[in-house]
Amino acid sequence: MKSLMQLNENFFDLLKNSTNKISGSDLRCFQNSVKSFLNSGKKDDAFTVYYCFSEIFKLFGRGYDNTQKLLETLSDHEYHTGELLSKHRDHYSHSVYVFSLGLAIYANDGKFRKEFNAFYAINEDEPYTFLRLWGLVALFHDIGYPFQLVHEQIKNYLEELWINNKSLSKDDVKSLKACLPYISYGNMDSFLKIETGISKKLEEQLQCKRRIASINELLAYGIEKREGYDYKLLIDKLKTRVVKQPNFMDHGYFSAVILLKRLFENPQFCLDMPLLDVLTAILLHNNLNKYDIDNAHRITLREHPLSYLLILCDELQSWDRRAYGKNSKRKPIAWDVEFEIAGNTIKATYYFENKNENYDNIKNGAFVGDIQKFIDSDLILNVFADTKIKDKKLNAYASDDNFINLCDFAKAIHANYDEHCDKNDIEHINTDFASLPLEFKVSNIEQAKSYSYKLELINCLYSSKDLDYPIVENFNVNTTGEADADNVGLLCREEHVRWVREKLSLGWKYGVDYKSTEERNAKRIHKDIVPYELLSPKEQSKDRLMINNIIPLLKQVGNGIKIYQYRTGRKPELVVAGTGHRYFNDDRERLKKEVKDILKKYSRDYRVIVRTCYAAGADLLIAECACELGLTTKAAIPMPYEEYIADVIYDAKRNDRALTDDDITNMRSLLAQTAVCKVIPDVKYTYYEANKYLISKCDKVIALWDGNELPLEDPKTGNPINRGGTYHAIKQARDRGLKDGIDIHIIDCFR
Repeated sequence: MKSLMQLNENFFDLLKNSTNKISGSDLRCFQNSVKSFLNSGKKDDAFTVYYCFSEIFKLFGRGYDNTQKLLETLSDHEYHTGELLSKHRDHYSHSVYVFSLGLAIYANDGKFRKEFNAFYAINEDEPYTFLRLWGLVALFHDIGYPFQLVHEQIKNYLEELWINNKSLSKDDVKSLKACLPYISYGNMDSFLKIETGISKKLEEQLQCKRRIASINELLAYGIEKREGYDYKLLIDKLKTRVVKQPNFMDHGYFSAVILLKRLFENPQFCLDMPLLDVLTAILLHNNLNKYDIDNAHRITLREHPLSYLLILCDELQSWDRRAYGKNSKRKPIAWDVEFEIAGNTIKATYYFENKNENYDNIKNGAFVGDIQKFIDSDLILNVFADTKIKDKKLNAYASDDNFINLCDFAKAIHANYDEHCDKNDIEHINTDFASLPLEFKVSNIEQAKSYSYKLELINCLYSSKDLDYPIVENFNVNTTGEADADNVGLLCREEHVRWVREKLSLGWKYGVDYKSTEERNAKRIHKDIVPYELLSPKEQSKDRLMINNIIPLLKQVGNGIKIYQYRTGRKPELVVAGTGHRYFNDDRERLKKEVKDILKKYSRDYRVIVRTCYAAGADLLIAECACELGLTTKAAIPMPYEEYIADVIYDAKRNDRALTDDDITNMRSLLAQTAVCKVIPDVKYTYYEANKYLISKCDKVIALWDGNELPLEDPKTGNPINRGGTYHAIKQARDRGLKDGIDIHIIDCFR
């Protein structure tokens, strides 16, 4: 079984190896955004997926700024009104999960991919077309939900007042419900009307012989073409989408209408049949084909692939959805899922904290049965339910998780790198930001997202609410963070680590062989992928300027965001020292798993900081584990940076373990991600003093050790015969009073 993240990697591999029309830099940004979301499930990471898709495909003529209000309104309405309903779960992050699930099916189910490609005449090496069509369907299929929310709010309010709090028979409840008022929407004819010029253009583009004067007529034509339903019947059914609906208002209909009206705003918009399929897939996914069309048939892959896939993924996406409504909170859905997708088969295991009604529906087959009511397919669906302890949500902080502020926050951060930024007006800031390549826009967004974590480090949070906490006007004031702490310096170091990790994830490496920014960007090498201590004063001053400018710039941008100080301390720190053999012949993946399991256990209750000497072998493996988990790392190296790297290379050759260029690049990359890189000289043993320093600073120790005790010196001559490594670090820890199995975690490692 695999995670959705692993299955999505196969889609991006297809895309990389294809004749796709997305630049390498943009594609890496997009893939990273999907990966980050699937790793966290957080709304602000879902936002980056929407942002990248909108910027790459320019849906409405421009990038995200033309899409922003459409998406933010959905999230805002859900956040503020969803809890007024009895049943409601989030649709914003849900849509990104649906999108990712569709990518996984396309990449891993060869039969589906073959039939989809044949239907739309897509070459096997052009998944770009699938990405564009599916992204529009999946990411925008619920944007009309606010229309349904308003309808359900009134319905729920009236039922609470007159029905739900009374002991009534089923017949009485039915009678009372039939008498309650309900919402309909007026002025729809004007809203749905298509201008004559656009109408003629549509008829030409679709080669349609029908007159298309309204959106309803266009949607009816699209469904008639794919599903074979009677056109006049469809027109009548679409008219009732907004009237004579006492029990239900179909957000699928409004999603299709709103998306089409926004597409019309792009002067270059051309509606071909695949794009009309996007709209009718959205229309059909929720209610119309399921319940409202007499003698409706189940949708097949061969007649409407986009509709088929949307219904399938929308139904399967029944995990990790935030519950807003009262009844939804009482009936939790699965919190995690694993898949196998191959050979016309989808196997899924949904994980629950406890058995409940949703768990039982999967166990007894009702879940799969409901899916099979709506799609007609020979697809084999094997779905299982299981229970396991829910992982604690890590990297969740008190700052507002309202992603709506992220764009403004990112623009402020970009402007902060200009020492004269306080003289720039908002229009200038917006224009300057819009001119950036996608990679640098996303970098500013990621930096904005990281502020909730950084502020926790100095006992702060940001919020647009008026809170009864002290307001912070200056990060240099030492009432925040630890006493006498250099808060700005700490934030600068953390930002550099974040920037290094981001660059590495996008394929950049350390390098100095460039003469211009353009050459640097083309080669994807950067001289500043080094520990913070090795940055030039000029580069360090840029980070310091940005940190100092963030508070005044947030005030200028608006939205009422303030930075507040906690009255109590943050999550306590736990320092873990890592040590082990420089050279070993053991299963590296096993060792990594055991190290990660220990670090993840401590991360539940502490802010874990990992310190090592960054020697070849175990030290680098432990540091690698920490970086992959997003933990802070600090280095204590026995000699200056470049001299130490040369010594590691020399030592490897002396031990017949020559390091490759990739090994050295990896070492540099890991050292560049350290928040602190401290030199602890030791001319006699090399590592003894550095390990002594690590042990003096740590709370716990992880050691990859074979159990052999080795002397430091020849007892006869007093000359060093050991470099002062693993055993001596463990001995120092024991001498300090740290206990084996409690504080000292020894992982068996064969040399």
